[in-house]
Amino acid sequence: MISLAGRAHPFTLATVAGSCIMLALLLPDAGSVGALCVMIAIIAITTGAGRGVRNGLTVVLPIWMLLFILQAILGDAPRMPAPWGGSLSVAGTHWMFAQGTRLTAIAIASLSFAAVFDPHAFLQAAIARRWPFDVALLVVATLDAADRLAVQARQLREAQRTRGVHIAGSIMVRIRAVPALVFPLLLASLTEAGDRSLALETRGLLLQGHRNPIDPPHDSTADRVVRWCIAIIVAGTAIWRSTR
Repeated sequence: MISLAGRAHPFTLATVAGSCIMLALLLPDAGSVGALCVMIAIIAITTGAGRGVRNGLTVVLPIWMLLFILQAILGDAPRMPAPWGGSLSVAGTHWMFAQGTRLTAIAIASLSFAAVFDPHAFLQAAIARRWPFDVALLVVATLDAADRLAVQARQLREAQRTRGVHIAGSIMVRIRAVPALVFPLLLASLTEAGDRSLALETRGLLLQGHRNPIDPPHDSTADRVVRWCIAIIVAGTAIWRSTR
């Protein structure tokens, strides 16, 4: 069964994700941004992009720990008592929550969009709207690069493990294994980039003129309403912040 996010127009998904990121930057305090995080997570889970929520929380957890140590524990005075004993910086704690919630909202929105991103549908939609094909392809290649690199990294990790390279264990073992993982990954990425560029050139990437879409995604009335509504919300929030 195709999820709601899978049926939505690619531009609708991009608009929702981009607008959520803009709202995370525009909203004034940690409370409102925290509510935005919850709303983004609910929307992502109910529309079939729950994997992006899990990935986003995994990404920001180390950042929250770092902010807690640097800002809340090691921050400047004045200080307040911590529930478990000791004290925390008042300004540092407030800054931790303000910036941590923004980063969480941005990570969840971005990775939820990446979890349901369909390169073919996006390219077909861009061609139907007469976007420059090279610009649309650049957007697709950028968004698709993370998944391809993750797959290559897993394959390389397993290959090096079968060759007897120790890639798990203590911190020093992991550090010594970095060159054996990073350099082959870079070489594989460069080789793949060359192969892809040659394949795209032979398929007429550099040819001028308009292209005809094969199966452009349907842009329904609901998609257009969602895009307009969220654009109005972002514009209203920006005006409200500028007048405060």
